[in-house]
Amino acid sequence: MSESGVFLDVRPLRESAAFRRVFIARTISIFGIGLLMVGVPIQMYALTGSSFLVGLVAAVEGAASMGGMLVGGILADRYDRKKLILFARTVSGITFVGLAVNAMLADPSWIAILVLSLINGLIGSISIAALFAVVPTLVPHEQLVGVGALNVLSARAGAVVSPALGGVVIAAFSVSWNYWVAAIGTAITIALLAGLPPLPAPTGRAAGGSDDPTEPLPAEEVSVLAFIAGHRVIGGVMIAGVVAMLGSGLLVLVPGFVDERFGNDSRAAGLLYAATAVGAVIATVTSGWLGRLTRPGLVLLIALAAGFAAQAVVGLAGVLVVAMLLLIVAGAITSVQEVLRYSLIQTHTPEHMLGRVNGLWAAQEVAGASVGALVAGAVGGLVAPSAAIVAYSATLCGVALVLLVVLGTLRRATATTTLDEDTAVSA
Repeated sequence: MSESGVFLDVRPLRESAAFRRVFIARTISIFGIGLLMVGVPIQMYALTGSSFLVGLVAAVEGAASMGGMLVGGILADRYDRKKLILFARTVSGITFVGLAVNAMLADPSWIAILVLSLINGLIGSISIAALFAVVPTLVPHEQLVGVGALNVLSARAGAVVSPALGGVVIAAFSVSWNYWVAAIGTAITIALLAGLPPLPAPTGRAAGGSDDPTEPLPAEEVSVLAFIAGHRVIGGVMIAGVVAMLGSGLLVLVPGFVDERFGNDSRAAGLLYAATAVGAVIATVTSGWLGRLTRPGLVLLIALAAGFAAQAVVGLAGVLVVAMLLLIVAGAITSVQEVLRYSLIQTHTPEHMLGRVNGLWAAQEVAGASVGALVAGAVGGLVAPSAAIVAYSATLCGVALVLLVVLGTLRRATATTTLDEDTAVSA
């Protein structure tokens, strides 16, 4: 697939051996996470019969992951990123082995599952922020759109395939096999990542400052929030990201919508859930044109509003095929703005802050998705599911249109916006 056409830009994979290692390792990790997403709740419920405890494990791991991403971002800007990544992946592998051994006991401990899930969420997430910080140093900036598209593609494919694979493994063997497969996959990722070139702590953190990572950072660099608030492009992307993740709350309304419109047919629910992933795959495979945009910030904001508009129309659909097509469109548009958010953040963030900014960005996306699910569920409790889809998505579309007007600097942003443009007051 040529980078000069409309198809996915594969130059990062073709030209950077280091990025290939990171991409393959990340893809394997995504599949491992999918296996755990199936194995942990199934085993927890089998041991306790408690949906509350199943939810507790998910909540604890989610909160730990958010904390790990934030901490990992700070550490990635202070210490050797390669060592940090290998440490975090090794700890994750040990927790997977622990889960496997626990599952093989005559009387497995649900407390062990809770503790090991917490450790994995906290320490394992450190590597996510560190890997995000590393990638922009491995490929040229003009290839970051392709990197973003490849990341979205692997994440969507993993989200569809790995849970199904986990269910097959459990049915054919046992839940302990899920954990062993995840542990073996982690060992492979460690071997791949060990082959990366040296990735020392970034230098030049401040004009005239020391490169010694053990020395305190200047006050103006400690606060990543202050940097984001003062950087009109990064700040705008972060705001757009929060609104985008709130939109994922639509998924919690799908079961009720299917019950209302399509006779509670589980096959219809499955097709609707898969439709957004199909749209994402189509968009990423044909994402070559995104790398040639002169105003990626403008396209990002338009895509944000257009995606919510497509979601709103889903609530009006009375035919399953129509609802599926609309969700395919919404999924494709959402992936376009995901790719552009990624590339803009990596391009406009100084190297010495990549860890902290990416850590906050990753944590923000997890939090935004959780809040979106809660809010959408609350709206669905007040009105019919179809009306909730229309009202929730239309409201977010309105918010996105406001952002299109207000975030002037992001609207004008290019891949090479100057510092003065980045920090200018939006209009």
